[in-house]
Amino acid sequence: MTNVGGKSLADIMVTHALEYVQIFQGEEVMEVERNEKFTIKTNRRTFISKAILLATGAKYRKLNVPGEQALSGRGVSYCSTCDGPLFKNQKVIMVGGGDSAATDALHLKNIGVDVTIVHWLSELETQHHLRKQLYNTGIPILFNTEVRHIHGERSVQGVTLYNNKTNEQSALAVSGVFIAIGYEPYTDLAQKIGVELTDYGYIKTENFRTNIPGVYAAGDVTGGFNQIVIASGQGSGAALTIFEDLINPYWTETSKGKVEKKKA
Repeated sequence: MTNVGGKSLADIMVTHALEYVQIFQGEEVMEVERNEKFTIKTNRRTFISKAILLATGAKYRKLNVPGEQALSGRGVSYCSTCDGPLFKNQKVIMVGGGDSAATDALHLKNIGVDVTIVHWLSELETQHHLRKQLYNTGIPILFNTEVRHIHGERSVQGVTLYNNKTNEQSALAVSGVFIAIGYEPYTDLAQKIGVELTDYGYIKTENFRTNIPGVYAAGDVTGGFNQIVIASGQGSGAALTIFEDLINPYWTETSKGKVEKKKA
């Protein structure tokens, strides 16, 4: 069995895709107009299309504290699955208090990492069974605590913590800082064309369809598990839905000019 790194796998997928379609890298969509078809204007050219698939993704929400950016990839991580094994038998902190932070902390604990949860509130925002597992495994939790500074030269060596209840600062020596405080989906374009979002800011879909006829969405921008394999699968599913709708339109225009879902 041959091991293939993430970057190599991505390059292979791009090369494969280029055998079937053109990829216009480095172009930003500036404007979308909808008449009978969509007119998509980028910073370089104009496209005419019957449908649009929004797969703009999401980015990790950051702490925005000193040292975070400089030490990213050198002790600062946003993926316990990717980087956790590198910290076996080392002390790290997991920043966050939701389900993702709890799940990641349990994963780190199970692979032999000495992990402590740092949460800025006075209680966790997790499901009951996750909270129970955390307490059963004895993972320390620092409540009412914020990371104010991440220290290190070539790699993470420690953090400055602030207790927002006592107003006290303290230093903690760690080799890694894992951050799980959510994601920020890229929805600027979606909002420009009137696509409806969920309460959490992701694009709201029903079988990849949005509230705008002809506009579809897939991948991290729709929420759920942020994993490459899942986003790739959703892209394939969305493509099939788009194909079906082009053959047998899902939306229909009423006699009053209103667009509605086609009745079964």
